[in-house]
Formats: sequence, structure tokens, C-alpha cells
Amino acid sequence: MSTFRYSKEELERNKVLKYNLDLSRQLQNDPALARTRSETDANIAASEALLASLGRSSETAAAAQAAKAARERPLEHQPQARSWESLVSEAENAVPGEIVLEDILSPEEIEASFRELDEINARFAQKTGIVNCTDLAFLAIATALQITKTLLFPYVAKHFGYGERFDPSQRLPHNDKSIEDAHRAANDDFRDKNLNRHPTGYWINLLYQTPPYDTTVGSPALGINMGGAYHRLYTLGHDPVLGWIFGTANILTDTITLNTFQTFRVARVPKLRILPEPVSLWTLGTESFDMIREDPLNLPAALFAQAQHLKSDRYTKVGLPVPLLAAFKEDSAASLYKSQYDSLCFSRDAKIAGASFAVSLVIDMIIGLVHGLFRQEEEDPALYQVRTRKILLISSLLASTSSVIRAGITQNPRNLDLGTLLCSVAHLCTDLRFMARIKREFVEKELDSRLQAELDEIDRLYHNF
Repeated sequence: MSTFRYSKEELERNKVLKYNLDLSRQLQNDPALARTRSETDANIAASEALLASLGRSSETAAAAQAAKAARERPLEHQPQARSWESLVSEAENAVPGEIVLEDILSPEEIEASFRELDEINARFAQKTGIVNCTDLAFLAIATALQITKTLLFPYVAKHFGYGERFDPSQRLPHNDKSIEDAHRAANDDFRDKNLNRHPTGYWINLLYQTPPYDTTVGSPALGINMGGAYHRLYTLGHDPVLGWIFGTANILTDTITLNTFQTFRVARVPKLRILPEPVSLWTLGTESFDMIREDPLNLPAALFAQAQHLKSDRYTKVGLPVPLLAAFKEDSAASLYKSQYDSLCFSRDAKIAGASFAVSLVIDMIIGLVHGLFRQEEEDPALYQVRTRKILLISSLLASTSSVIRAGITQNPRNLDLGTLLCSVAHLCTDLRFMARIKREFVEKELDSRLQAELDEIDRLYHNF
């Protein structure tokens, strides 16, 4: 039972190595070959002794030199490399069963391999460690800049209303005349632009009729609580992101999709209401596709109607819910929405967090570029880049940690610098992967160089015979 785990390719490699090892041992232990080598060595020694006794030592040395030069010439007939598949197939026949490292190497050899790997890892750590004065100075500067930014963030963000909820008294009623007039004028403009090339069609109805997801009638009979005035939270057609997909599909097919992704038919006569007829998402998609194929203006009209409805609801006293949240975390979405934190508030805060993220990136870029100027000519660029990224990663993590601690102590989530936090996450996702790749390349390069040294030594020993 092996202490290591292997992939299929590694098991194949093990089997070929074991097969080659068995062949090498057969050659080494073959008595006929050993006897031939011994007899050949004895004949060569006797011939050299005879030539020396005849005073032909100079000719012997010249012949040995010529033989050495001949060995160093390129081969006239290069050996043909066999395909890996054929080697694996031959090894499968010769070495049945699963081969693990313990079948090829002794415990001492395995332990020596791990010691060698530890040596290489230690060398990599030494070459990429932040231990010199220059790197430490850059780490201190980067950390100071990032932490200063996180300390200033709450004051700057507060100036732009970060985290604040909207005042319903400053918003318009959902049926305000100015909203309805603007909505009607936009629909008329869209209709007039397309009447000349397409004077009739269901697409006109899509523009002017109430979207099917804008009703709550019939929901109690289905055991569904749509929140009354907050029904926009429970229908995906009102979601600022998902609404472009589900709201458009609902408009095309006269259906309503809830935040649970359940879809129901909607009737318009005698009044707009939800029917107890569920519709699968597959049916919703196929019916929407059929409507799109039926008339080239159906999809543009549905998209336009969706856009206008979201626009008309966005600035009302209830607004629109935070994007996506209701579909995956209804309780949190309801808590925010009912406390007057809507999509406009989220959009404002997202812009502020995005600006903070951009400032963090600018600081990283400046530190990275200036640190790159201090690289010595003999230093490996990739290993130096690892040190640069370590500086940026550590400084970003320290700044994020300080921001989290401050928000926790003050119990004020507005003190949390999301931009710096996002920057830290980006560093963790990109820098760690980059460092792992550089380390793997470094280890492979070191192993290749050590293997090449061993091959050179074998060649040297061979040429000495």
C-alpha cells in the first residue's frame, strides 16, 4: 500500500520506470555479458602492456585520443525515439499490476528525494523572501498607504452618502402623472418609429399593456405572500438584473416568475390576475423563443417595455430591490428593501466601493512599478516579481484586516472599506496562483539542472574508458 496518491499518467510513468529498471538490472546481472566485459578489459590491458613493452606507447596514446574524438562526433545514425504509447503497452505486458514509488525506490532513496525537494524549496524561499532593506521599506510604504486609505475611506464615503437609505418623501408615487406621461411618450415614440415598416402586430400590445408580473391578484389563493406594496421584491421581473431575462420572457408569454423561480400563467380578463397554472422554466424559454420567431419586433418591443417599466419604478417611493439578492437570500433582501435601501442606494454604494478598489489598484501599480526599478541585472525577473507580489499582497491584507477590525470595534459596517477588501481578494486569487506557478517552474528547473549534471557525469565516466 503506497503512502502517495497517483494520477493515471503517473501510474503509467511508474510502470515504464519499473520496466526500465528491470531491464537495466538484467543487463547488469547477465553473466554472459559480465564475462564478455571482463575478457574484453583483460585483452585491452594485455594489448596495451605488449605495445608498451615494444616501445609503442606514443602510438597507443594517439589511438586513444583518436577514439575519444570519434566518440565526441555526432552520430551518423540517430536512434529513433519510440512513442510513449508503445512503451506503456510493452511495460504493461512485462510488469503486471499497479506500480508505486515504493516498488522503484528504496525508503532511503525516497527520503533523499524529499530532502532534495526541501533544499530546493528553501532556496526558492531564500530568493523570494522579503528580507532585505529595500523590500522591507517598500512593504512599509505600501502598507502605510493602504491603511491610510482605509482610515480615510469612511469620511470620504460619508460625504457621498455611502450606506444611507433613501427618504420616501423625496420620491414620487408609483402612479405619478409625470411618470405615466413620460412612459406613454416613450412608448409612442417607439411605436411611431416602427409603424412605417411594421404597421400591425402583437408587439404594439406588448408596449402598452401592463406587464404581467405587476399584479398580486390571485396570489393568496395559491398560498403565496407577495408582500403587498413590496411585491416588487418577490417577482423577478422587477429585479434590476434578472428582470432583463425573466421580465422580458414574462412580457412575451403573459406569465409571472417569482423570486423562487416558480412561474405561473397570468390572465387579463376580467382583470389582471395570477392563475393556478404552473409553467416550467423550459416551457417559459421555448414559448418565449416561439414568440420571438413569430414577429421580429416582439423581442425589441418586450425589451423596451421591460426597460420602461424598470425606469418608471426606479424613482418611486418603493423603488426597486437590490439586484439578485431576493432570489438567493430573501430575508436579507426583504430587510434592506423594507428599510428603504433599494437598487439606487446599492448602485451608489457600488460606485463608491468601485472607486475605492480603483484607488487601491493605483497604489499597487505605483508600488509595483517603482519596486521593479530596483531589480539588479543578475536577479531573475520572475523571482523578483514574486517578491513584488508578496509586498502588494501582504500590504493589502494588512489594510483589509485593519478595516475589518475597525468596523467590528465601532459596530458600523460603513467603516468597512469594501474596495480594499475586494483588492485583497483579487490578490489572493491571482498572486497566489502566480507564485505557485513560478515555484513549480523553479523546482522543475532545479531538478532538470541536477539531472543534467548527473548525465554529464555519466558521459565523463564513459569517455574515460
